[in-house]
Amino acid sequence: GRGNVYMDYGHEEGHMMARKDYEHALRLDTTNVAARVNLAYNLQVSGKFMQAWRQFTAAVDMSPKFKPALEGRAVVNLQMSNTYAAWVDMNEAVKIGPSAELYTNRGVINQFMDDYTNAIRDYKSALQLDPTFSLAYFNAANLYFHMRQFLQAKDFFDKAVQCNTKDESALLNRAITKVMLKDTKGALEDFKMAAQLSPYSAHVYFNRGNLYTNLKQYDKAEKDYSQALLLQPDDALVYKRRADVRGKLSRTQDAIQDYRRAVEIQARMQRMNVH
Repeated sequence: GRGNVYMDYGHEEGHMMARKDYEHALRLDTTNVAARVNLAYNLQVSGKFMQAWRQFTAAVDMSPKFKPALEGRAVVNLQMSNTYAAWVDMNEAVKIGPSAELYTNRGVINQFMDDYTNAIRDYKSALQLDPTFSLAYFNAANLYFHMRQFLQAKDFFDKAVQCNTKDESALLNRAITKVMLKDTKGALEDFKMAAQLSPYSAHVYFNRGNLYTNLKQYDKAEKDYSQALLLQPDDALVYKRRADVRGKLSRTQDAIQDYRRAVEIQARMQRMNVH
């Protein structure tokens, strides 16, 4: 219990103290499955995926139907790019006790495996169990968008927003979907609501800037790109887009500076990738 409190601190020192408590609990009782699973999650959060996998596996060996161990190992398998093993574990967890969350998680794994049909089927199964589970609507909507089925995507984004009116990501993605559906007014309304909910999200301003650019409203586009750069200063693409609209506004010198800045950032990133 004290280990769980340390984990809630959310920083590395707390994680280390929690790990010591979980390890002490296991020294007192090596068969304590809950302590072993908590230790595994602790190791996972710290990026020690192989060690976490071993602890989850030990927990599964002791208690094969313990869903938190199966679900945790599935996530670690996914983080280690062992997608099929992740699916096997999540599938077993679903068989033991289906829930909206487990169906949604299996849907995500199916997406990683490019099995879009079964991913959609899992998201819909999740919603049959819990029609208010917004994450299943959100994931299904994103998948429909990826498949360029924009009307279906909008329908599921609508339901995601209905379930969680504070979901900035759902509003932003619905706005982008509405852009694809040529619903400019609806898109601008969603961008406005997303910006109100998350005023420090550079993605909102960048995407709205793109819409304003397409509408040839270059002053508004320039303002949104500038705001995006205030929030995320080292984005070469945003500098490139702002340079384009500044060129349209006859601000030639400003445009040249932005182009140069974009090239500098790209060159720096390439050097970092080489090293």
